[in-house]
Amino acid sequence: MHKLFERSKTEKYKRRGKTGKRTAISVMLSAAILLSLSPGNIYARQGDSGYEGGISSGETPSMTSLSSASKYEFQYQEPCFLTGVPVIMSGTLTLSKKLKEDTKTKTQTLTSTYAYSLRNGTQNTLSRTLTFVTVITPKDNGQKVEATQLTAAKENIKIGNAVYTIGSKDDYELTKSILNDNKPAVNYYSGEIMSKKRYRMGTTGSDYVVVNSTTGYTGYDQYWSSAETQIIKQTIEQQRAGKAPVQVGDISMEVSTTTKKELEYYENLPEQSSIAGGYVQTQANENILKYTADLSELDSKRNPTTKVVKHTDSLKLESFPTSTRMVSPNLNQIRGHASEENIALLFGLEAFKNPAAFDPQEYISRSEFVDAFLKVAPAVPLDPAFKPKKTSTRTSKNVVIVSPFSDVAVSNPYFTSIEDATKRAIISGNGKSKFRPDELITVAEAVAIMVNALGLNGLAPNPVPVTGFRDNDKIPSYARGPMYVAERLGLISGDTKGYIYPDNKITKAGFSDMMRTYIDYMGKDLRKEYVEKLISY
Repeated sequence: MHKLFERSKTEKYKRRGKTGKRTAISVMLSAAILLSLSPGNIYARQGDSGYEGGISSGETPSMTSLSSASKYEFQYQEPCFLTGVPVIMSGTLTLSKKLKEDTKTKTQTLTSTYAYSLRNGTQNTLSRTLTFVTVITPKDNGQKVEATQLTAAKENIKIGNAVYTIGSKDDYELTKSILNDNKPAVNYYSGEIMSKKRYRMGTTGSDYVVVNSTTGYTGYDQYWSSAETQIIKQTIEQQRAGKAPVQVGDISMEVSTTTKKELEYYENLPEQSSIAGGYVQTQANENILKYTADLSELDSKRNPTTKVVKHTDSLKLESFPTSTRMVSPNLNQIRGHASEENIALLFGLEAFKNPAAFDPQEYISRSEFVDAFLKVAPAVPLDPAFKPKKTSTRTSKNVVIVSPFSDVAVSNPYFTSIEDATKRAIISGNGKSKFRPDELITVAEAVAIMVNALGLNGLAPNPVPVTGFRDNDKIPSYARGPMYVAERLGLISGDTKGYIYPDNKITKAGFSDMMRTYIDYMGKDLRKEYVEKLISY
């Protein structure tokens, strides 16, 4: 079999033997959302852990809103360094969001309020309420720029006999700028946060502690996974009345927010059942914070001494796992096939239908490919705050539906999928161009669609990308860039002699192997790029 369509290197999914015992194989993926066949799920989202150098449990599929607005309560932890030693504060973070949109300019204004209620033991407490206003401006190239300002702030910290307060936003300056690049199957974002917090020491007087922070902020959202990484640098400075400022802390923090997913195959114990077994999907958010803090020891009056102590530790919060059972048709006709587990997975995702007539060696058409690919790479889920409000309208006019391709009729059974793929810019059509829906798709065409969905065509060098395949010269010009990118990302590889055969047709078994590689990349490899390369686990 061509290496492009080889089985994934994960352990083979075991099947029920004569004993009828349950067996399972676990495939670890990172995701920010629960994979489900229903579009109405809840997902871990950008900003769930806030921007204060802490971690939250994040949203989970079982979580319900606290109100009709987008408002949720998370478990939360944060290290506090103000007293010269790290004090871990734990409790809840309540996050609420409200969105307004200018219908003419399409500029959106998002108001987010973070309310923290934390403690360590009975005498150490932290309460904080912050309100941010973010203006999201769309650009002509499809990107969006977010500019965030802090509009309200109040914070009270009590550790032992020490009290630190922020009375208003005059004592807390913050600016956050994020660039969002929305691609067909992935939303990428990157930006910076700068802040300055000025705590009053005690309830009166003119002594202050100033915390300056800079944060590098990057991540992505998509159907199979999302990851958010914050690299935070902080300095702490005491400013006492009549004295020169003194630095008392130098801190580095690494914050990662991801979700862990497992796909497990379970055999059904009773042999006399129409259900032989099936896949179960489980999800649990995983959020990790690591810190290294060089802190001056403070005396009984909270003045810094000459002794500096290095503190290193990590925090971790995980949500309780949730699970969803996937569709499990009878696939006796493919028992023992080399692509058996990958075919079963695509039936579970409903990318394949009609199991009784399924032939793994049948070639897949262009329309069938698009229809099935959309099940594997659906649109990026929206934050509930960004979902358009439902409105009722009445019209007596008939709506005329125009196909994006001259050879795809609206009555075509795959029209909806082809139209959706066109709207998402996975494929392109202007109403006059042809799609050739019944033609068999080639390796080059399939790879071009996959890479285009990722939005990573820009990784290919200009002007003429050269792959490592021995038949590189046979790759069509439109696919040179995508094939180069796919090879670089590990989505494809040549056969034992180094050939890729770009004009070869793809069987349904080959398609299932290709999609499993794609899923593994989206769920695991992309996460590594954003988390493990940036944070020293």
